[in-house]
Amino acid sequence: MTSEVERKPVSDSGGLTVAFQPIADIAASRVYAYEAIIRGRGGETAGQIFDSLPPETRATFDQRCAAGAIRWAMAAGLGTSGARLLIPVQAQSIGAPAEHLEPILRVSRHAGLIAERLIFGLEGYRDLPGNKLAEIIDVHRKAGPLTAFIGLGPNHAGLALCGRYLPDLVKLESELVSAIASSWSRRLVLEDLTPRIRQLGLKVIATGVDSEPVLQRLRSFGITLVQGEEIASPAERTLPTPALRRDAA
Repeated sequence: MTSEVERKPVSDSGGLTVAFQPIADIAASRVYAYEAIIRGRGGETAGQIFDSLPPETRATFDQRCAAGAIRWAMAAGLGTSGARLLIPVQAQSIGAPAEHLEPILRVSRHAGLIAERLIFGLEGYRDLPGNKLAEIIDVHRKAGPLTAFIGLGPNHAGLALCGRYLPDLVKLESELVSAIASSWSRRLVLEDLTPRIRQLGLKVIATGVDSEPVLQRLRSFGITLVQGEEIASPAERTLPTPALRRDAA
């Protein structure tokens, strides 16, 4: 039976838009993934919309956001790009992880996108009990998608959870990244944080890359997955192609 998620992805509803922003691999000079960014009529983020909904409708809304992101990304040419698709997910919307994931994967299969090219970015992962985090990562790993923890900041909040549950990727907070060219203290934080994450075997995504000096600092730390205005701005319903040059470091 076709679910509501498959019949009516959120992108088909009025007042919502999906934009895509690339995550570049500057070591390989390619786009590693496109992140789907959903906004409301007044510019509200998906998280803000999620928080305003009644609890009983939140899980379906999050699933429909994912379904809409997949359909729009494939319509924009993701299938032939070779890049992955990163879909932010509100961690609190996930009740039974397998049941939450299955209708999204059916949409993905129908659209022609294999599960291994999906990344689910968990927003608010620090608010979940440990057994739920472990279950989500295990379900994703067995089904094919990667899991990213979204929002690792200057106080190392979330680092212990990364070490305990080992997602595939971790995304740094933009406020930490964008300040490293001008703030000595933030540079020290990131210089200390980067090898800790790398020792765990996790990939690091640096978002908030808004200038060439920030990009150069990230290169010096060995961070090669980068996202921000210096790379490319989000674009609605299209997959922007950043001007990439191979990292010479």
